[in-house]
Amino acid sequence: MSLKLCHIYKLKIEDSLIIHTDNNTNIYLILEGALIINKVFTNKEILGLGIFTSQDIISTYFDNTLLPNYFYRIQALSETYIISINNNQAKFFKEIIQYQKTWLKYQNMIEILAHKNLKNRFIHLLLTLSETFGITDNQHIHINLTLSYYTIATIIGGNRNTISKLIKNLEQNELIAYHFNKIIIFNLIQLSLYRYR
Repeated sequence: MSLKLCHIYKLKIEDSLIIHTDNNTNIYLILEGALIINKVFTNKEILGLGIFTSQDIISTYFDNTLLPNYFYRIQALSETYIISINNNQAKFFKEIIQYQKTWLKYQNMIEILAHKNLKNRFIHLLLTLSETFGITDNQHIHINLTLSYYTIATIIGGNRNTISKLIKNLEQNELIAYHFNKIIIFNLIQLSLYRYR
């Protein structure tokens, strides 16, 4: 009898992998790409837990209830390759797993969600994304991810209409541009100061 140690998945932009109690026997290592993990509740509320990139590890936890009222959704923000490793076999992969780096990603999400105001959450998200995924070009920062209104809304806990208004407001103030689900930041300092207006 052969034992499979792992599976490799390729997720295209906005593809998802669902984890529920029945298939919660694996940890997931991101080989390449970027994704967000959300906790999705049965009442349709969504809580963003973190944005993860290459060499991050995702491990999910369910309470000891027979029927939990949530599941986890791993959604690709870019073309992403992940390896699913059975928890029992994970000891073979300890050298490549970087838990400390992963915990920092959770901390970033907590800092974003700590803002009461959605505008401040969105600006903090843009600042975080510019640090992780930003590419500088002619004094502008291009965030190298495809982010729909819905994806942004699930990350910061808003809705598509609110995100649309926030983006239009930032565009009118010439702080960002949003075209074809891509974001360009014109002035990082002005954007960070805009939270206080």
